[in-house]
Amino acid sequence: MGDRSVDEATVGCSDDAETRSCPGDLRSDHSSKPTRSKWSHMRQASQGVPPRHMEKALRRKEFQLPPQQHEIIEREMTVLTEESQCGIGKYRPRWLQWLGKQFPMIVLLCVYCSIQGLIVNGLVPSAISSIERRFKFSTSHMGRIVQFYDFGYVLFCIPVSYFGGRHSKPAVLAAGLACMALGSLIFSLPHVMSDSYSASQSNMSYGTCSIESFLQNDMTSPIALAQTACQSEREIQHAATNFYFYLFCFAHFLHGIGATPLFTIGVSYIDENVGTAKSSLFVGIFYSFAVFGPAIGFLGASVSLQYHTDFWHLPPEQILKVSSGETDPTWVGAWWLSFIVASFVGFVAVVPLASLPKVLPASLKFHRTRLHDAAVANRRRTPECCGMPGSNKTAALNSDAPLPEQASLLYSSIPARGSGPLWYKIWLDVRHIPIAIYRILTNWLFMIITLAMAIDSLVVTGASSFMSKYLERQFSVRPSKANLLIGCVMVPMAGLGCMVTGGIVNHFRLNSSKMLKFAIGLIFLSLLFSPMYLIYCPHAPLVGVDSEYPEFDGSIPDYHNETYSKDPELVNTCNKQCTCDPSEYRPVCAELDDGRQFTYYSPCYAGCTESYSASLKEYTQCSCVPNNTKNHPRIVKKGVCEPQCTELLWFLLLFAPLSFCTFAVAVPIISVILRTVDYNERSFALGIQWIMIRVIGTIPAPVVFGWMFDVSCIKYQSDSCGSSVS
Repeated sequence: MGDRSVDEATVGCSDDAETRSCPGDLRSDHSSKPTRSKWSHMRQASQGVPPRHMEKALRRKEFQLPPQQHEIIEREMTVLTEESQCGIGKYRPRWLQWLGKQFPMIVLLCVYCSIQGLIVNGLVPSAISSIERRFKFSTSHMGRIVQFYDFGYVLFCIPVSYFGGRHSKPAVLAAGLACMALGSLIFSLPHVMSDSYSASQSNMSYGTCSIESFLQNDMTSPIALAQTACQSEREIQHAATNFYFYLFCFAHFLHGIGATPLFTIGVSYIDENVGTAKSSLFVGIFYSFAVFGPAIGFLGASVSLQYHTDFWHLPPEQILKVSSGETDPTWVGAWWLSFIVASFVGFVAVVPLASLPKVLPASLKFHRTRLHDAAVANRRRTPECCGMPGSNKTAALNSDAPLPEQASLLYSSIPARGSGPLWYKIWLDVRHIPIAIYRILTNWLFMIITLAMAIDSLVVTGASSFMSKYLERQFSVRPSKANLLIGCVMVPMAGLGCMVTGGIVNHFRLNSSKMLKFAIGLIFLSLLFSPMYLIYCPHAPLVGVDSEYPEFDGSIPDYHNETYSKDPELVNTCNKQCTCDPSEYRPVCAELDDGRQFTYYSPCYAGCTESYSASLKEYTQCSCVPNNTKNHPRIVKKGVCEPQCTELLWFLLLFAPLSFCTFAVAVPIISVILRTVDYNERSFALGIQWIMIRVIGTIPAPVVFGWMFDVSCIKYQSDSCGSSVS
């Protein structure tokens, strides 16, 4: 009888290979034959699926359970069947049942994932430069705003992943999407609540030297006028700036809360409803949309930033008085427009996502097999993974030995487990959280993988958050063009990497060991492309800041080959007759006949006495500009000088495979994590993992990289009140 029970317990598996990779589904017996001992819990947890040559042998017999255990399983399946209907609450009409399939499920989750990526990794990074100029924030301030996304994620990750994984997962996912959409709407409110940006910009001199002709005394100079109203303006602006800063932080905090269930509950919801054999493929598709979302965000931002932030309520003539175009450093695009559109799309997708069933009808066979295998293996198996009400034992206590007369799947029905007052149910859930955390933190393989991902995210998050600004600084590209390049190069390659690695893992049926080796190989491959950050375009020298003023005959000192005894100054003999405001930074470019380019701080410091010609798009009669400029002598064009180099192309050619390899690591790593923890602890384990990644990697990354941008400034622009802006 003992030999027969061992053999039958070993072969009592389902014909579907997809359901046999759950850790703990089968249990080895040391008294069995050596060939049977290979098919053990540890081998199953590490390799995911049984060897192909054992499948036929495993299907020869089917263990016959006692009638009492059959009755318990059927009772469990009845509840699961009821919860497999689509709808919200008790409203489950027949016309809504088409959502209960794998395709609508993955589409809705991908929409959620795309909206998260669009807002957090697309719109926010692309709006950093515009928000800095609009509200006079430093890059460090923007880094702190970006941090609040991780604060919200970390604070709500444990309760959401623990309680949400034990109850209705679609409802929790829909609540997260609603929170994400609300945060996006609040993020755009500072534009609506603040005064017009064009009205706050000074347009008295338009940056030219001609203002000196009607200045009669020092009290009517631009600097004196600005300093007169400085104190009252500073108090008002400081209070408003602080309010907008906290409003941005709160909105991004809501983004973090809304993203919490996406990569914890969402991943486990996919895994338990598509089967383990297809899990890597579907998770790869899911993560690829987390990257395609930012692509949509960058492309949308590249379009919206071409319109001025006040285009909705001000005529173009008034806007052109203070901002002539994107090349003007004071230009602020319509950064807020994309956030409103993303918020609308998010609210529309909330209802279909909340209507998804707790268990897909097609996955009922997977759960029946798991229940059957759990009974055969003499282990308790609760349906918490399916979003059903949990028992008084969590996954962390599955190792407790059950009573002999109760050593079956479950000895009580689901309604009995769900009885009792609400505080008692909450207590049954909460009291085992420390035990579950201890079990996860003492899983050494889980911890090593998590620490590696955290260090990787430190670099990836910081670089991706400020990549748009990096392109603006290093290659002198316009904000809209920088976002367009990121949306067309980095994001599609990253999404393609997630899809390709998911297909490779699914096609070759890689076990956990091979998936780890595959991920390590991708990381080392990405290191080969990291020297791309040494590529940059040399900038035209900024006259008066890092270069002396040129002579009238065109003999311009070479800054790179000559050491100056003193630092260059903005005021020179050629512009000392002008009353120029150092807070008015409006760069202009002078291009000489020999191809050399020089950028001047403003038309006033270039000594331009004539007003700007909109038809010719240039300033004329500039006393500080040499005579040998192109087309006409002593003319400058508005904006910084565009670099004449091809280094940007080489940078993008190396940047594309780097993005592919860096983001492709996520799919095999997540697949390994799902196989190294207990089946019922997957959502909670992913939550713990993301907390460690946020604390070690993504929370300090924006501040560190923002500080690096601030300290790299050669000269800080000072406004009329004396404060500095990078």
